[in-house]
Amino acid sequence: TQVIGLVLPDDSDAFYQNPFFPSVLRGIAQVASENHYAIQIATGKDAKERLKAISQMVYGKRVDGLIFLYAQEEDPLVKLVADEQFPFLILGKSLSPFIPLVDNDNVQAGFDATEYFIKKGCKRIAFIGGTKKLFVTQDRLMGYELALKRYQLPIDPNLTYFATEFLEDNGYRFSKLLFEHDPNIDAIITIDSLLAAGVCDYIAKHQLDVPVLSFDSVNPKLNLAAYVDINSLELGRVSFETILQIINDAKNNKQICYRQLIGHKIIEK
Repeated sequence: TQVIGLVLPDDSDAFYQNPFFPSVLRGIAQVASENHYAIQIATGKDAKERLKAISQMVYGKRVDGLIFLYAQEEDPLVKLVADEQFPFLILGKSLSPFIPLVDNDNVQAGFDATEYFIKKGCKRIAFIGGTKKLFVTQDRLMGYELALKRYQLPIDPNLTYFATEFLEDNGYRFSKLLFEHDPNIDAIITIDSLLAAGVCDYIAKHQLDVPVLSFDSVNPKLNLAAYVDINSLELGRVSFETILQIINDAKNNKQICYRQLIGHKIIEK
């Protein structure tokens, strides 16, 4: 068909507002056009609608392969596609060794972000993540906790918050709760630039001198101390190159499970 399907997460409002995705899509679109492929998007307001959209793509042979633009535990959509042995990959992590994926080392990225603040002398570092069913939240949180342990700083569950959606309001609300609990917080890590916008807004309004670090190619207007560049453009490019390889392998009855890790770096603002 020369068409690849992209599967979006449930919560598409936050998806469209999130700078991570346009950047990934740009990488995907570059490689798609280099290889004369079109892109079809599967979306839906809930898992049931998305399951229907994907079933039509897979059983109707409307696309040659699928890229999932998110990764979460026990995903019924991934199970359907894997059971059908349909070519697909996940942008993110999977616990199954048989699922092809392209991802960052998010545990290391969470560790590096936390260590960045520890080396600046910060001791009360807060962490604001997304929903815990997303692997990216779990892994960056694990990295954060590993860094605190490595430097013998206490892990305080009251300094971690998890948003059900990556939205600015949540960043603002959680900042308020954090500072009410502990006015001595001296740094905040957020794993998403929309949450970071809410955090920066709270800090500016209350004239606090607390550095914030976020992940990804962040809105330049945000007053961040630093951000972790996770190479989202490259994530998009490599995921499309890899799905083409998987489709090619399937034609030749080859089965290789590709697992690619894309590097990250901390950029000081």
